[in-house]
Amino acid sequence: MIHPRRFRPLAVLALLLIWSGCAPGGPAEHHHEGARSAASASSGPSEASRMVCGGFVLRQLAGALGGEPVTAPVGSWDGRVYSCPYVYAAGTMVLSVRESGGAAGADFEGLRGSGGVVRELTGLGEAAFVRADGSAVVRKDGMVLVVDVSGLPEVFGSPARGRADVSVMAATTVMTCWKEHIAEEVRRS
Repeated sequence: MIHPRRFRPLAVLALLLIWSGCAPGGPAEHHHEGARSAASASSGPSEASRMVCGGFVLRQLAGALGGEPVTAPVGSWDGRVYSCPYVYAAGTMVLSVRESGGAAGADFEGLRGSGGVVRELTGLGEAAFVRADGSAVVRKDGMVLVVDVSGLPEVFGSPARGRADVSVMAATTVMTCWKEHIAEEVRRS
């Protein structure tokens, strides 16, 4: 169980994200895309997926983890999954988004079974859990976010945190951005 005191920094992080904007390149780069289905996702990743690989998410994670990746993260798209490795001197964390549309529930459950014993998380997306290796998996609308920390040491960052805490912090950052992105689209409609 995560100690309640550890959620205070996450609450501050959430407020900062809400005030600062979360588009891939910052608040000035918001583009209206609307909802995407799994069928339309083949033309490229959604704006929400691309958010995991730069802009405010990158800056927030650098501040929260006490350092930036050794190289700028570069995302890749395989027609359904957008992946973004954050390569640090001590290891690699991969943020990926499966644009599953109506299959998000099945994808989410499939990931539950593939990663060992899980711990349920509340308050992130529609459903979330942490796998035995510390990686976080979150289902939100037609997407499944995976924060894979299996490539990081057991304790990482400055201040030092366990891998599960790092993955939950990263997932919270992304979920806050997605929530803000949706709210911005609604305001524009």
